[in-house]
Amino acid sequence: MEAAVGATALLHPCKPQNPLILTKANPPGNPKYPSLKRVRSCSISSISTHKELVLAEDWPGLLKVSIGSGNFLLGQSIHAFLIKWNSQNDTFQGNNLVNFYAKFNELEDARRLFDEIPVRNTITWTTLIKGYLENEDFESLFRTAYEMYFSGEKFNEHTCSVILQACGEQEDLIRGEQIHGFVIKSGIEENVFVGTSLISMYSTSGLLDEAEKVFDNMDFKDVQCLNCMIFEYGKAGCTEKAFRIFGDMLSSGLELTDYTFTNIISSCSKNVGIEEGRQLHGLAVKFGIVNVTSLGNAVITMYGKLGMAEDSERMFYSLSEKNLISWTALISGYVRSRCGEKAVHMFLELLDQGIYIDSGCLVTVLDSCSECKNLDLGVQLHAFVIKVGYLCNANIVTAIVDMYAKSGNLKSAKIVYNGFSSKNISLFNAILVGFIETNKDDDEDAMVFFSQLRLSGIKPDFVTFSRLLSLSANQACLVRGKSLHAYTIKTGFEADLTVSNALITMYAKCGSIQDAYQMFNGMNGHDLVSWNAMVAACSIHGEGKMALLLFEEMKREGFAPDEITILAILQACSYTGLWQDGLRLFNEMESNYGVRPVIEHFACIVDLLGRAGQLPEAMNFINSSPFPDSPLLWRTLVSVCKLQGDLNFGMLASKKLLDLLPEEAASYVLVSNTYAGSGMLDEAAKVRTAMNDLKLSKVAGCSWIEIDNKVHCFVASDKDHPESREIYAKLDQLTDEIKRKYSDTNDADMVGEIV
Repeated sequence: MEAAVGATALLHPCKPQNPLILTKANPPGNPKYPSLKRVRSCSISSISTHKELVLAEDWPGLLKVSIGSGNFLLGQSIHAFLIKWNSQNDTFQGNNLVNFYAKFNELEDARRLFDEIPVRNTITWTTLIKGYLENEDFESLFRTAYEMYFSGEKFNEHTCSVILQACGEQEDLIRGEQIHGFVIKSGIEENVFVGTSLISMYSTSGLLDEAEKVFDNMDFKDVQCLNCMIFEYGKAGCTEKAFRIFGDMLSSGLELTDYTFTNIISSCSKNVGIEEGRQLHGLAVKFGIVNVTSLGNAVITMYGKLGMAEDSERMFYSLSEKNLISWTALISGYVRSRCGEKAVHMFLELLDQGIYIDSGCLVTVLDSCSECKNLDLGVQLHAFVIKVGYLCNANIVTAIVDMYAKSGNLKSAKIVYNGFSSKNISLFNAILVGFIETNKDDDEDAMVFFSQLRLSGIKPDFVTFSRLLSLSANQACLVRGKSLHAYTIKTGFEADLTVSNALITMYAKCGSIQDAYQMFNGMNGHDLVSWNAMVAACSIHGEGKMALLLFEEMKREGFAPDEITILAILQACSYTGLWQDGLRLFNEMESNYGVRPVIEHFACIVDLLGRAGQLPEAMNFINSSPFPDSPLLWRTLVSVCKLQGDLNFGMLASKKLLDLLPEEAASYVLVSNTYAGSGMLDEAAKVRTAMNDLKLSKVAGCSWIEIDNKVHCFVASDKDHPESREIYAKLDQLTDEIKRKYSDTNDADMVGEIV
């Protein structure tokens, strides 16, 4: 193992491995017990000679009992007996005692005993190293492994497996690779425990391809190894590969465990549909393991993510033993399903049960509030966090900021953000969501926060850049977007796929389609998001034929279109008059690509037919669709009727829209503008009067322009801008020039109406 464990390579700690591979054996609570020296003096003089002989033979079993039952005093008594008995401190005895103290977190005593053992073997070293692993003392672990290697002791498969479990971070990858090299050199790469640890190590380091190579090269795989690969595939979003292994396990006759089902359900719950989820649940019932708490928790979580709160509830109440995770999963499911009152009731019931609420539970519930923008429950949880003193926890504060930001309450998000001293990049990324969600001018710009972040020494990550670029795209700030692009190049984040995709979208929304093309063509690789971003860029710039060409190229590259791809193509066809191509794609999307059309796709077809002048077909399409009473579809039809100047269909569609949404101001404004555009000013006035009688008001639209890296916002009839007098003077001048230029043309009436 010449290169395996270098002197400098084993000195830095890392975080623990995933729970599939590493299960801590510490007794519950890890209570503090009297020190070794005090207990050595305990009296055992009453033990008879016969019993002493029996104890001298059976002490290893009793030591195991003390570990299993969490009885630390029993183990210390056994140790005291061995000292009194004057037994030789041989390797077997030393190994058992080192293991005993390590299991109870008494690493100093374990190390002291280890140093006193005259003859150590591989088991001695591995036992101590494993103790450091289970207690997350990685610095001592690597140091001890370094000592073991240079003492000449052999590393076996168990030693390598334990060390690999501590190499889960990118910074420790070199150590893991060194151990991998030693494993190959030693001829133990086929060992299933070593292979499983290598798979976990590479996956945790973000090298799933390397993990796959190890997995594929293993001749024998046990259930634990297969469970690990399912877990890693699911974590990486490779749902199909995870299900393929699961299917192979079913067909091979292997005995599936509760961990198998827990991993496949937990890892893939984001991507399975309702039917697949029910099938997995049914299989767990068939195998008779559904009542295991960890598996039940996974089923509760899966149903919660699918929005099936009642099924989550049934699974919860069917569990004979529930833990904090069970309660947290059910509460999250309620919040996602918009059952806020049930979520509050369940959370209060959890408190009444006297179950300890940890930070993970609070973060989970707060994240659920963020996802469904449930501000009421989020505020109550914020108050509870203050009450129990958790406001110093970085993860909880980040979740609170994220909750306020995603709920559109940027002011509260800022208060929490500014009040927390130990800021990190996750907290900053959370506050950025607030700027994206509010979509309005703010006295304190996001870039001000970004500058403060840089000055404080916190380094941005790919999430930071993708969100700042999204904000620039939403505000059409090309100058800011280009500055951020330059900074991504400087920091090396331009090559990140998420950042590259955000850059494409930013350039497209800022009107620079050529820069979007250049960014797309310069990428080392693309994912589906990249193609969707580029197709959408072509769509909003009216380049329908180019969008279709990209669509075909994307399919040749092996990317299957999703609902977003189809939507972008339909929009491109609508904007450029390629209505027949759009209809063909719509009719084929489910049969050819497995994409079921949703209401947004139907709205695109209404728009496409309307722009093509096929208004009767558009109306028939709405009536025959699964959404005949959708305000979105009728609003789209009213808009295209206005665009086409067809008053007859416009009046029919307007009447239907107002019947569906009698209290929505935007519908009245659209109908009024349709009448006005057709010269029916009296009808337009009646609609406006009806709107006023109902005391409805529409939020005014906003436009903006970026000049000298500053965004200037304008609202209709707004005079708040400091240069509004000069602006209106220039507008009057332009209006007069337009009237003079077109005063003798046939478009004079139209020009007058516009201005």
